[in-house]
Amino acid sequence: MSRFAVYCDWTTTARKCLDGEPPTHLATFRLPKGNIRFPLVGIEHSCCVARFYRELLVEVDRSRLDDKRKELYRKFQCRVVYAHVAVENVGVSNGTISRLREPLAQLQAALDLMEELKAYDDKHPVHWSEVFPTKDVEFHLSPKDLWFHFKLESIRPCLVFLVRLLKLVLPDYSDMWTECEASLTREEWIRQFILDSPNPPEDADIARHMGFDLMVRQC
Repeated sequence: MSRFAVYCDWTTTARKCLDGEPPTHLATFRLPKGNIRFPLVGIEHSCCVARFYRELLVEVDRSRLDDKRKELYRKFQCRVVYAHVAVENVGVSNGTISRLREPLAQLQAALDLMEELKAYDDKHPVHWSEVFPTKDVEFHLSPKDLWFHFKLESIRPCLVFLVRLLKLVLPDYSDMWTECEASLTREEWIRQFILDSPNPPEDADIARHMGFDLMVRQC
């Protein structure tokens, strides 16, 4: 199971716990009692998240990625932004963790869209013409790996937010959430994320840096 799939499974588990249907066949899950304060500490404001995705969306829009890839990516980034908006608009300064149902639902929808995008990419591998303007461009990543690293960078704000919510919903696993959060905020997080997944690509040592265009241009 990939590390991404593990995050998806934990999201489902947290939502089931909030709905009063914890998967008892897996473990005993105890939800915290009492209230939590809003706005949540340590959560990136939706405006900042929207700005981050707006910059990446510019790269997607100006690329030659096919329409389906662009459509799924747009829907994904919208869901991540909506999740941040949802946690900002709870309407109370103190509330129970039940207030986190909507942001978790939005995050699960975002993860589902990224899984759908992966399935589409597996069935229809990205072609060089979708990310490179010409065959003469020399670069150390294949079109497939370039798009793969772009998607990985795109999911980081989603996963960081998810882990911080999971820390509130399932505090018995706080040590694990702290470790996950630390791994996602390290500079080499993409490399570690890939290596922790089964069958990592051969170029797992190559990590995409911020500001690296999806569509590489010739000088």
